[in-house]
Amino acid sequence: MGFHYADTLEQHNWVGGGLDAYIYHVTPTIVVKTVRPDRTPDEKAEGHPFLKEIAFFKRLNEGQDRCPNIIECFLMLPDHIFLSYCTHKAITPRFYERQERERGANGFHGRLIRVKEYEDPALIARWIQQLTSALEHVEKLGFCHNDLHASNCLLDKNFNLKLTDFGRATTIGQFLEGTLPPRAMPILAGPLKGTYGLCSARTEQFAVGTLLYFMVYGHEPYDDVILSAEEWDRRFGEMEFPELNRNEVLDDIISACWHNVYPTMALLAYDVKRKTKDMIRNAEYISIDSDEETKTCKSLVRRGLLGTELALSFQPAWRRYLHAIVKRTMSIWQ
Repeated sequence: MGFHYADTLEQHNWVGGGLDAYIYHVTPTIVVKTVRPDRTPDEKAEGHPFLKEIAFFKRLNEGQDRCPNIIECFLMLPDHIFLSYCTHKAITPRFYERQERERGANGFHGRLIRVKEYEDPALIARWIQQLTSALEHVEKLGFCHNDLHASNCLLDKNFNLKLTDFGRATTIGQFLEGTLPPRAMPILAGPLKGTYGLCSARTEQFAVGTLLYFMVYGHEPYDDVILSAEEWDRRFGEMEFPELNRNEVLDDIISACWHNVYPTMALLAYDVKRKTKDMIRNAEYISIDSDEETKTCKSLVRRGLLGTELALSFQPAWRRYLHAIVKRTMSIWQ
């Protein structure tokens, strides 16, 4: 079956979305992330996830060096972001389809009964190398991702991991907000008591530990029991973590992340690469011509993908001038 092309954004295939945005597949290699119509960001509301994501990609694209493990951004507009498409989408379904669970209510997953099959450790080792490499680059830009979980880890056609969704990204040193255990550890004493601390290598590596646990064990920590919010906070605040007994190398990385061993994400990336170098096979990366893809994005806008007003703004100057003359002439004759 050929690719489904359409004239307007909403007529294309919807491939994902959340509370703040929808994502449409507009060419075989490009998706457009757009603000949900009912959640248009106020330009003054700097905390809106879409504006945070644009701020991050602007900083990312200012750099000369590219990180192959971060999703490529080709074009940014106030309500739309053009990104590279990943064939195998998020890693999440690979794990949930291998679980046996009780029947849940209202579309939620029920309590975990067992994991029927585990992921290949060689693939996990590759993914954790690629994830920590991406986070090293994010740190170098002065940012933290702050929303690390399996749904934000995409796979290209060669099963390489790409980190995506920077709607919660902030500069290092801001208060960590919008996250809970098992991806964050509450602070139980001291000046920051009652918070999850400041965004830093400490908060990022803790979330990495939980994400790696999900990959290795096939489920979230304590997914086989029902815990209250207070009990979640108590267990993770007191560092009462699940037992680690599946893979010595990967378990060691999980434990180190949960216990805040690494002062920087760069050191975490280095240690992960050192410890897993004998576990993985060479990854084949897909070459992406960002300049050509950006031209394609602009061409789509010119042809009306995002509406006539934006289409006109992407036309050559002479055509915009001609349009203005025609419009003025028509208004005179009316």
